[in-house]
Amino acid sequence: PGYIDVGRMRVHDLARPGAYDFHRALKLSSNTYFVDKGLHVAGIANIVKLGQRLHLGELTGLPTRQEAPGIFPSLKKVGVNWRDGDTANVCIGQGPIAVTPIQMAVLASALANGGKVLWPRLVARIEAVDPAASAPPIIFPDSRVRDDLGVKASSLQIVRKAMLADVEEDGTGRAAAVQGLKICGKTGTAQVKNKHHETVGETTWFLSFAPYEEPRYAVVVMVEMEARRGSGGGTCGPIAKQIYTVIRDLERSAPGKPQTLAKNH
Repeated sequence: PGYIDVGRMRVHDLARPGAYDFHRALKLSSNTYFVDKGLHVAGIANIVKLGQRLHLGELTGLPTRQEAPGIFPSLKKVGVNWRDGDTANVCIGQGPIAVTPIQMAVLASALANGGKVLWPRLVARIEAVDPAASAPPIIFPDSRVRDDLGVKASSLQIVRKAMLADVEEDGTGRAAAVQGLKICGKTGTAQVKNKHHETVGETTWFLSFAPYEEPRYAVVVMVEMEARRGSGGGTCGPIAKQIYTVIRDLERSAPGKPQTLAKNH
């Protein structure tokens, strides 16, 4: 109907009323669908367990001492004084949950690569400033697996197809579309509230990977803005489009295989 009632709380939907399956719900960002399935199919314990396999609420291990762990509920927390309204909020990225762009890039990569949750890295190696120095380079290995989503390949494929539709069909991420590159994406908008529970700002998102057939890139865009001034599709989608346009053009002009370009950049 365009909303869902959870106890005395009504969660409104930006998606228009109608019949929804997962594919349509993801590309149109239906709050009603995901709250309903979170409450009556998945359950908060399973949601938390999946978030833990993604290591939400934890540091990703980058050696910069500048990252934040974010916030994610534990099984202990959801077992005491936890309400359906709290679950409803978590199902749509609200409530006691805060994530960083690098965590979302790890998530996008896991969806793209078949479920492997990787340790991210910023650079491949660090060499001495003086080329004559004898100090060996510091090498940061790639493809280090931290965990696994433990999700069936068929389920991941359903998610990937819906994310492709979000960009290529009438989804909320269509502003990110780039001709000649199949992009899988998901938009999001999270409200920022003060201590009086008043909305004072918004954080808009676009999480993505590409190309659909053989993923090589994960791109996550986050924009902080004033309340009710935009959406993930409207603000982050065009920025992602610019990034992917450059990627596409580099692949077309670079000699060798596209996989080489991805690995070297």
